[in-house]
Amino acid sequence: MITLYYLKMSVRFLTRARSYTIINLLGLAFSLACSIILLRYIHRELTVDANCIHPETVVLPLADVYSNWCPSARMYMDSVYLADEQVIERCLVVPNERTNILYENRTYNADILAVDSTFFRFFTYPVVMGTATMQGDHVAILTRKFAEQLFGRENPLGKVLVYDGISVVVQGVVDSPSNKTVWRFDVLVSRGLQDWNRMNIEMVRVLPGIDLDAINKVSGVYRDTKYSGPMRYRFIPWKQFYFDPSIIVEKSLMNHGDRSYLLILSGVIVLLLAVGILNFINLYMVMLMKRSREYGIKKVLGLGRSSLFVEIWLENFVLVFASLFVAWVLIEVTAVPVERLLGEQIGYTPFDGWLSLGILIVLPLLTSVYPYIKYGYRSPVISMRNVSVRYSVASRAVLLGVQYVFTVVLVVLSVYFSRHFDFLINTPPGFRTERILEADLQKENWNNRYTDEQRKTRNERIERIRKALDECPYIDSWICSSFDEITSEIQVNFFNEKDKKVSVKALFVPVAFFEFYGLKVLDGTLPDEIHDVTHSEIALNEEAMKLFGYADREEAFIRAEAPIWMFFGADGSVKKGGLELMPVVAVIADCYFGKLTGGVQPIVYVISGGYERGKISIAVHPGKEKELLAYLRRTVKEIYGTEEFDHAWLADVVEEQYAHDRKIATVYSVFAFIAIVVSCMGLFGISLFDIRRRYREIAIRKVNGATLRDLYWVLGGRYLKVLLVSFVVAVPLAWVILYKYTEDFVLKAPLSPWIFIVALLLVAVISLGTLWWQVNKAARINPADVMKAE
Repeated sequence: MITLYYLKMSVRFLTRARSYTIINLLGLAFSLACSIILLRYIHRELTVDANCIHPETVVLPLADVYSNWCPSARMYMDSVYLADEQVIERCLVVPNERTNILYENRTYNADILAVDSTFFRFFTYPVVMGTATMQGDHVAILTRKFAEQLFGRENPLGKVLVYDGISVVVQGVVDSPSNKTVWRFDVLVSRGLQDWNRMNIEMVRVLPGIDLDAINKVSGVYRDTKYSGPMRYRFIPWKQFYFDPSIIVEKSLMNHGDRSYLLILSGVIVLLLAVGILNFINLYMVMLMKRSREYGIKKVLGLGRSSLFVEIWLENFVLVFASLFVAWVLIEVTAVPVERLLGEQIGYTPFDGWLSLGILIVLPLLTSVYPYIKYGYRSPVISMRNVSVRYSVASRAVLLGVQYVFTVVLVVLSVYFSRHFDFLINTPPGFRTERILEADLQKENWNNRYTDEQRKTRNERIERIRKALDECPYIDSWICSSFDEITSEIQVNFFNEKDKKVSVKALFVPVAFFEFYGLKVLDGTLPDEIHDVTHSEIALNEEAMKLFGYADREEAFIRAEAPIWMFFGADGSVKKGGLELMPVVAVIADCYFGKLTGGVQPIVYVISGGYERGKISIAVHPGKEKELLAYLRRTVKEIYGTEEFDHAWLADVVEEQYAHDRKIATVYSVFAFIAIVVSCMGLFGISLFDIRRRYREIAIRKVNGATLRDLYWVLGGRYLKVLLVSFVVAVPLAWVILYKYTEDFVLKAPLSPWIFIVALLLVAVISLGTLWWQVNKAARINPADVMKAE
């Protein structure tokens, strides 16, 4: 009953001081909404593959491919490092991205995983219809989204799809789990369907207690293999895979995380919560000023400290509860823009309930401590005298100042990251990027089981595609090449003639690659054409020449640590290329293949012939982009019966390399704006209280001849000083954060003084604009009206 009484009193007080209550509630709600959004995203990242069954016993083999750790399988290992008796079961997966599925003579692009029957004993997916057991050799399971794309509202079960000339029957439809997953796919098919001619990825369920560190000491040593030269392997728990930065993955089919990004978001959460909580406490203390005499009288009448704490805590609880409710409403309303901002659709999970409960328990206690100490240990006499004397101006200024320190830091970071992103996308990379289109026009799968007639038909379709490209009036030139050569992260170990080992980026390109992208040959001569598929030429960029220690191209010879190309003869023989010293035929001008933040990378160009498969890169006439796409759609429809084909513009792909930087800049900009709004709401509430208490002082000053200019300074000068002091404190703090974050960047936007000036002006204009209305109103009051009211 006592608690209920205090609750009614708390609600009555908050309702009576509704102006301050609304300002306080909205400020905390904005801060909580932003923090909850980011916390839900972080939780989603930290619970990737929560649908994995017993993840603590699932192990992933990794192979060192050209000094890059890649998901692999034990079948490729010449030695058995993980004994069969240690393995309970295994699951083999063959990723096949953006391949072709045929249904009723129409071709669809799909990401396919070929899996064996154990896949659903490693992962659980919600079954929409049918079964999810991969029973049989010619079966398929679709995702709900892809099933709707193919069949609309029709029942997909029993439908027959054709992949690579082989029919598969739809056996089931699965939905995405509530958590994020590593695997991204449209279709699952039986792994035993055919010879996939692609590398398997294996997941192994092992006995509990297996010592992976001991196994990796043995498997992590380079040993010669039959086909690939020296190789080494590593075994990691599946739950470590997502955040391991050393692993190279097929990004179109496997998600991979970035812990540094989560740390950045965590920093944003801390700053936002600090701004919101400080604002809340400061405004609540202003609200309590109106009750100072009441607390003094209650203490005289026997109010104990425990009762006082309950009263303060209940008021804070009611405010936090209402703020949390408004925060969840804001989260629901902004779901679509937030999804675009973070790139993830975040559904509701039990975590949301626990998070809300934690906020309701912790936050009222946290915000009640300072007010309780302030009033719980103050004598009744001081509390009762407090109405007529100036009270805690310094403490309110300090809290407001700290709040603005965090706000200014957020704004400075926002301005810098936006400037840094603009710097990255507007710096020329040194090769042609405009009007370059990559198109996946050759909708052919390369199955070794094709008959001679099927191969003939396939080759005829390819020739028709190439003839159409030659005849197209909108094309300057085209080559068989993919943007993967430009964005590749593969590092290969090479040696010079003195056996100096260097790990460099290796690009496998056709001869026409250099002219097509406008790369300048500084020394030497490129071959006219290479017809021998068992032979390749080597070119280096300037940075690679320096790294290998060569000043003269004619003296430059290099060899690879492991074969960089192999040719399998009809008699079963294997010809390995790149293991002998090879002359450098040309030196290519440096350019930025990769992010500018990494600087100019040393590059070995492996120039080969026989580029017939895969994607095609097309240079388009200026202003003919739309006409080209329409022409290509007609061509693909004539040959394959569908207008659908994957394509991308190189300018977009280059910019996409900076998607992480763009996301950071956007996140900081959005949440810095929210921090400014919250801080301005706090400034508005505090100044509203302070200025109204000074109406009599203002009237007396005006009677004694004070000008508007004098009054503006008297009323607003204090807050201007707080803002300037906050800026002085925030600048070195923001500088240290930016310095630490960018210290490993070779190229970055300069940290110039104007970035801090822009941040100061932005915060000052918005904040002082919020303050000006009240100051102006107070400065223009009629002294006679004030005296009458007094």
